Amino acid sequence: MKPQLALLLLAAAGSPLYAQSIEFEILPGIYPLDMSTDGSVIVGNDFNFETVRWTAGTGVVNLGRGTQSLGIGAGSPDCSDDGSAVSATIINAAGTLGTQGRWTEATGWIDLMPSALPDGGIIDQSTGSAWGISGDGEHVTGLYWRPGNGGPGGDGLAHASFSGPTTGSVIDLGSSMADSRANHTNYDGSVVVGWDTAHSFGYWSPTVWENGTLTHLNTNEGWAMANYINAAGDIIGGDTYNETWQRSDATIWTRNGAGWTETLLGSLPGTAAPHGLATVNSMTPDGSIIVGFNKFSNTAAAAGWIWNADDGMVNIIDWITARGVVIPEHMLIVDLTCISADGRTMAGIGINLINDQPLGFRITPTCAPDLAEPFDVLNLQDVFAYLAAFNASDTSADLAAPFGTLNLQDVFAYLALFNAGCSK
Repeated sequence: MKPQLALLLLAAAGSPLYAQSIEFEILPGIYPLDMSTDGSVIVGNDFNFETVRWTAGTGVVNLGRGTQSLGIGAGSPDCSDDGSAVSATIINAAGTLGTQGRWTEATGWIDLMPSALPDGGIIDQSTGSAWGISGDGEHVTGLYWRPGNGGPGGDGLAHASFSGPTTGSVIDLGSSMADSRANHTNYDGSVVVGWDTAHSFGYWSPTVWENGTLTHLNTNEGWAMANYINAAGDIIGGDTYNETWQRSDATIWTRNGAGWTETLLGSLPGTAAPHGLATVNSMTPDGSIIVGFNKFSNTAAAAGWIWNADDGMVNIIDWITARGVVIPEHMLIVDLTCISADGRTMAGIGINLINDQPLGFRITPTCAPDLAEPFDVLNLQDVFAYLAAFNASDTSADLAAPFGTLNLQDVFAYLALFNAGCSK
């Protein structure tokens, strides 16, 4: 772009404006558990614990091979960064057992462990369960069952597992003492996180596996785990048992050379011992925005939350209402499960207080010219973001006819949107 055009944009930008940047939308038929990095694909369960996939174009689509007929439901459906691959616990091809599965539109479901591993077997009508998938869609994490290995002197009824994309590729990640589970992995599958039993009492400790090596992120004497790792494999999210407050607090671990630095994010006010819990579900790639789940006690309702360095941990209900959005009176938000890479699209689970049924929801940006942080404010950073897209010939900058060509009409269209602002 010519320098004088850039100056024109800057001059027309004016002073910062407030931007209403979100819309709250109920998603019938799904409670979301993961989303693609751009927020366009959401995967989760329907109300029968069947694996479903949602896009704006298709709505909720049941992917089949659900385990409801066996009366089991385990694992957590997840999707690759582009949303094209899905992992879940599915029924095997014979319709007799639960197992780990990987889905793409081209292949349908692939049974990753059609039979038990050499030391594996069947427990609760399944050989194992799936809990996460790598960003490239090639690797699935979870656990496999090992009958006869529990109890005193045993080395675990369940071991963390990791697979490639093909049938029979599941391998044992092992455990230091007893049970373990792999919850998630980074983009290429090189770093896996989950939990491992680190105490004779049976407490779970947040755990990372790198190049086959198991490392406990801490060994506090309480229940805790790692749930999520970013694409680069250098920020882990989960929870730590806070021995002082006797509850589990949301936590991140950041790579520091060969090790990991632990940072407690805390819990929402009112989270009580001994059953209070806050945990990380997802985050933006740089860890600047984090979302999660908070259980206040065994009897009080749960909540979703959002965190950033400036505001700390905020109940998602407060965050939404502060932006002028009215949540339906009959709905209580109990979890915020996933967030897009730019931090602007989120999804989670609520409860319909009339019939106690789960309700899925999505939070999306609605202010078209609000392109850059700090979101909720229109300023020169948004103008620079538009300029960058325009100069890169990004189709997102094509705002005016003739469509398919970037020219001054697109620039003027952006300026008009910017100067109009977005109402609160």
